[in-house]
Amino acid sequence: MGKKVVLCSTMDTKADEALFLKEEIERNGLDVIVVDMGMSRKSPDCVDISQAEVAGENLERILSSKVRSEAINMMTDGLKRVVRELYEEKKLDAIISLGGSGGTTMASAAMHELPIGIPKLIVTTMASGNTLPYVQGEDILLLNPVVDVQNLNFLTRYMLKEAASILTGMIEAGVLSKSEKKAIAISCFGVTTPCVDRLTARLEALGYEVLIFHARGVSGGKIMEKMIRSGYFSGVIDVTTTEIIDEVAGGIYPVGDERLRGAVKMGIPYIVVPGALEMINLGTEDSLTETQKARMLYKHSPASVKMRADANEMKKAAALFAERLGCSIPGRTEVIIPLKGFDNVDSEGKVFWLPEADKAFIDELSSKLPATVAVTSVDCHINDEAFAETILARFLSMMEKEEK
Repeated sequence: MGKKVVLCSTMDTKADEALFLKEEIERNGLDVIVVDMGMSRKSPDCVDISQAEVAGENLERILSSKVRSEAINMMTDGLKRVVRELYEEKKLDAIISLGGSGGTTMASAAMHELPIGIPKLIVTTMASGNTLPYVQGEDILLLNPVVDVQNLNFLTRYMLKEAASILTGMIEAGVLSKSEKKAIAISCFGVTTPCVDRLTARLEALGYEVLIFHARGVSGGKIMEKMIRSGYFSGVIDVTTTEIIDEVAGGIYPVGDERLRGAVKMGIPYIVVPGALEMINLGTEDSLTETQKARMLYKHSPASVKMRADANEMKKAAALFAERLGCSIPGRTEVIIPLKGFDNVDSEGKVFWLPEADKAFIDELSSKLPATVAVTSVDCHINDEAFAETILARFLSMMEKEEK
């Protein structure tokens, strides 16, 4: 039997285009399962999984809804369920969709239910705008068809043929497999890069494989946590936990409740560092409120202004650390704190040097974290070589105990 491709389309508006795409995919020797995520009309006979099957018990509510966003949310829930079931039943080797904003919203949400490595492709004009709401750090490929996929013409036919070829190539690349080496996840920011680079070089020299995640919210810590929970890693060195301060202080890179939990849940060796924790990530200068403008600021790039967390915000971050790390298996999680600064701009003489605020974090964490989670303070800056060596020594000790 051939590889199975799930094709999601709003068959009430894009049936002709979807069937053309189906034929192109089948021409490449693949089997296609057509799923109707349309919301206005009964599915045509050519679909394999109908609108009614996707909507389930919400069908009448979807058909009668006067609020499109509510109908989309209900249909999305049904599509996510269908996609999960197809994958679990080994009826999904790849997934593709075509549509506008509504269809892309539904299809991308369903794609998030699948593991990393399953080919995922969306043909949509949404690819030419802000793709973050759809991709969210996952391995979803968006293809811009240039014109709206509203009819078949010389351009849409070409783009749909191209999409079929791209998806076929993605499938031919094979299934993503876990590393034969022990894989280690590390979180990073530009301002913590010297520490991460030293750790990466030493770990790779020791035979480990290192995957580095840019700690910028849904495309950083969130996807790292998902891959941790999916069992890709033997250990985690969470050097850059800036997403936590964004969660408590209104920055732009919050991940939410799952952050700091993956390695704890999996019970694997976990080193946690308050790297860039004092750095609240904001947008451009013209996006700042008057209150934010009055705070201690650092212009990191034309698109990014950072705001220094105060003592109260650092205490709130410490409380989250304690809550999420507190249920760790004894000996599997350790917090290591660099006393001379958390990143390149948090050191004596630099713009974010505010030792009393960092001390508030340390004191609060020490008072709230249970004794089963070790806290080690090192008289170094995060980017000092000695600090990286301390992390490495503690991490390797944990890995050795794990292997015994």
